[in-house]
Amino acid sequence: MELSTRNRGFTLVEVMIAVALLMVVAIGSLSANSLATGTIVINQQRSRANFLAREAMEALMSVRAKSFTSLAAGGFHPVMTEDGWTLTPGIETIGEFTRIITLSNVMRQLSCDEEVCAIVEGGGVFDEGTMKARVTVTWNEVGRDKSYFYDTLITYWR
Repeated sequence: MELSTRNRGFTLVEVMIAVALLMVVAIGSLSANSLATGTIVINQQRSRANFLAREAMEALMSVRAKSFTSLAAGGFHPVMTEDGWTLTPGIETIGEFTRIITLSNVMRQLSCDEEVCAIVEGGGVFDEGTMKARVTVTWNEVGRDKSYFYDTLITYWR
């Protein structure tokens, strides 16, 4: 029994539709895989940036615990030495990341009804026992600059 011309044409259309569907599925799978891979890379970058920021904050707290009075306003990065953490002036580059610890002096309100007066931006009195600290980690994520910040007040206490 021979296939008619009409049936042969119908079979060719079915094959073309099947190939088109397979191509759509393949392209969709590749796109999903590419998106997932990109998301994994972004999450790895963010995790690394978070780790670097926390490490710098812990280094700062270690330096503060050893000698708060050695701290000065400015930009620093942590360096591990035989004696523990130290702060070195300038920005640090670690692979694709940069990090800096920025220390600034704190001014307090001249007078208040509290034991410790509020921090003010200007017109106050210099607080020798408190500093503002900001750890900043920056990197490039898919063509955009990204940053993590950790802010804290560090104080002299014993």
